[in-house]
Amino acid sequence: MIIKKLIKILLVILCVGVVIYALVTMGDGRGPLKYNEHLDDTAVTIDDEEITFRDLAFYILFEERKVEEQAKVYNSDYTKDFWNLYTNETFIQSASKDVVIDMAIHDHLFYRLAVEEGMDTLNAKEEEDLSFAINDFWEDLLDVQWEKLPCDEETINEQIRIAAIAEKYQNYLAEENGPSQAAYKYDGYNYGLIRDEHSVKINDKLWDKFVLGDITLKHTKINYINGLTDEDKEKIKTERKGLRRNAKDKSQ
Repeated sequence: MIIKKLIKILLVILCVGVVIYALVTMGDGRGPLKYNEHLDDTAVTIDDEEITFRDLAFYILFEERKVEEQAKVYNSDYTKDFWNLYTNETFIQSASKDVVIDMAIHDHLFYRLAVEEGMDTLNAKEEEDLSFAINDFWEDLLDVQWEKLPCDEETINEQIRIAAIAEKYQNYLAEENGPSQAAYKYDGYNYGLIRDEHSVKINDKLWDKFVLGDITLKHTKINYINGLTDEDKEKIKTERKGLRRNAKDKSQ
């Protein structure tokens, strides 16, 4: 009896989670947008600087690959299951999406401050480290991501350079003011104080319509009620049509 009640509760929680996820990803009912059709639209404005969705390409590729690798460990057959997990009062998909926009804002803000202070150049050692970082990034990229690159490699490499200069400025602040490098990362307290001194406006109208995990990746859609994929359902439909056709032929 107790087990049956627990099963019912778990089913209710699962259904509620699926409904919430649908509402998050579908927004006003029009469904998610195609990211590559909005590359030149403004994603976020920092003071008077407009950051486009094209400028987020590196962060999206990086975060989607990282989460997808975790998803493969969780469920190698249907990695989308992991993206749809509801934990710590949010979906992993939503939390990862926040990471993307927060990292982009952090790097562009710190890059801008670095430029203002004449710290936007890298020495020979830093250039070498950047070269290794760029090579590692492209080597780690998933095959499907190569097929769905939001923009050209040169543009993405420049975004990685901006991130490197932002990190250099981040480390400079930590050395000058303390208490640590972590305090000036995208989720650090001291960085938050600096960010609060600037006007940051996210284009939520568009950003909310993109589904992280489906921008540079491709997932099979799953029916969470019976566990069937779209391909499974089409296969069953075809088989049923074949059975009905055979039955009809035999009756004639």
